[in-house]
Amino acid sequence: MGRKSKWELERDKEEALKKKALKSLTEDQLKAINKAYESIKDALCNAREIEDIYLSDIRNLDIAMWKLKNEFNLEDNNG
Repeated sequence: MGRKSKWELERDKEEALKKKALKSLTEDQLKAINKAYESIKDALCNAREIEDIYLSDIRNLDIAMWKLKNEFNLEDNNG
């Protein structure tokens, strides 16, 4: 295997940073991120396939939003 190109070195550095960041999350923070990802993925899949969104998708998005807000101390900037 030859030397890695500049973009490969940069990619590897980014991947290492991401792995380190994931290890620093608490279990509840990781669960909140995974819940948000799954909820977004499911809602978008339904929106694409059936051109509609289920109320359960909206409920799951709402739960995911609150989990992210609570785990990462996110505040609304709307007022």
